[in-house]
Amino acid sequence: MQSSQQHVVEITGQSLSIEQAVSVSRRGAKVALSSDAIERMSRGRRILEEAISRGERIYGATTSVGPKTTASISQANTAEFSRRLLRTHNAGHGPVAGKDVTRATVLHLLNSLASGTTGARPVLAERLVDALNADRPIAMHLWGSMGQSDMSAMADVALALFDDIELEAGEALALLNSSAMSTAVAVLSFVDLHRLLQFSTLVGALSMEGYAANPSIVSDIALQSRPFSGLHRHGVAIQKYIEGSYILSQGGPRNLQDPLCFRSMALIHGAAEDGLSFSRQQIERELNASQGNPVISLEHGGLAAVANFDMVTLCMALDVMRLAFAPVVTSSTERLAKLVDTTWSGLAIGLIEEDGIGAPGFNGVALFHKSITSEARLLTAPLAGELASSSHSNGVMDRASLAALGGRRGLELADIGKSIVAMELMVAAQAAELRARKPLGKVTSQLFAFARQAIAFAAAGERPPNVQPLLEQLERNRDAVDSMIASQN
Repeated sequence: MQSSQQHVVEITGQSLSIEQAVSVSRRGAKVALSSDAIERMSRGRRILEEAISRGERIYGATTSVGPKTTASISQANTAEFSRRLLRTHNAGHGPVAGKDVTRATVLHLLNSLASGTTGARPVLAERLVDALNADRPIAMHLWGSMGQSDMSAMADVALALFDDIELEAGEALALLNSSAMSTAVAVLSFVDLHRLLQFSTLVGALSMEGYAANPSIVSDIALQSRPFSGLHRHGVAIQKYIEGSYILSQGGPRNLQDPLCFRSMALIHGAAEDGLSFSRQQIERELNASQGNPVISLEHGGLAAVANFDMVTLCMALDVMRLAFAPVVTSSTERLAKLVDTTWSGLAIGLIEEDGIGAPGFNGVALFHKSITSEARLLTAPLAGELASSSHSNGVMDRASLAALGGRRGLELADIGKSIVAMELMVAAQAAELRARKPLGKVTSQLFAFARQAIAFAAAGERPPNVQPLLEQLERNRDAVDSMIASQN
């Protein structure tokens, strides 16, 4: 995790952004509670305590939870009930979240408490601030959430940070009844997938040069014919990447009509961009929305029993985000397949000149690429339609949104997507060099040189290089890649 010690993110409970979440979770930025947030938390606590003193039945504060909602909790037993409530839901096992996911989870929980709508005291928020600023390690398990609060994961966090604090009425539920982990993985998977999409377009531009594709697909005429902002963004990006390329000159393109994996690339990536824009909007709203039950109104001084813990909105945003990548990754594997196939590319079979031995060249790479692309495509399947009943005997908890699973699949998709795009880059570089047409584009030539720093051209008789050095190069030199991507602006 990179250090960002001079940068402090102010937590207001109302204005947390995706960029701030990434700054804290991955770059080590410090956090501080705003004075307004402290005042709102104090006011929310007073409203809750006044309702308790009036004898109102309040879920999780004066009553038990779930199937035991009818059981009343006396204030004398509040601390013990809170202790048991956290331990009852502490069923976590399986994979432990990465440090960035855990920090993003704690940050979102902090922002939620800072809103004042949960009734938690400022002292709890201050403990979360201290944990983030001290970079305190927390073992939080990823399994167990059905999208109606991440109770098992949140129990891990609560027991790690508040086991020595006597919680007051409603506070244990405020800690548990949160989808902070689902929201955290949503934020991080969005950021990773959005960057992957931009990089995919850059690599696709080099594939166009390796294939000697027709650039008319990103002409002004083509882009203006369909009024979609994503198409325009990625079409213009390709224009910038291939500026000065031989494929823009007379006789550069080989075909009038290329396969759709080339011809529709700006359309496909643009559609994904539009889907991601919708998902970003929903995720950022979720960062600052109430996820608890009950919810306290600071304006009206009252409480309402709600279903704000139901993450159906987040789950659907994640579904849109992942589904957008199905055509992105399958088009990538089709471009790679066309590049290694002499019938389509017009280049040597398998992109390696024959030396009399008959080795298949990059054809094996193409098969591997299809395999991991199939895995990635399966990760894009939507989850909002799943019927995963969480019904107890009282029939209250009878549906689930599976948002946490959607976010985890997003992170996995971004991870496998790196290999998919890196392999396309490796093959595109081989094809471009074998075709020996110059010049390459203003930016694609930089990308080609970048790839060659990690992997060499496979000459006759040589086997294709392994993509791992290129993946490591991409990770070590993220700034260089981001600079190439940003050159479209």
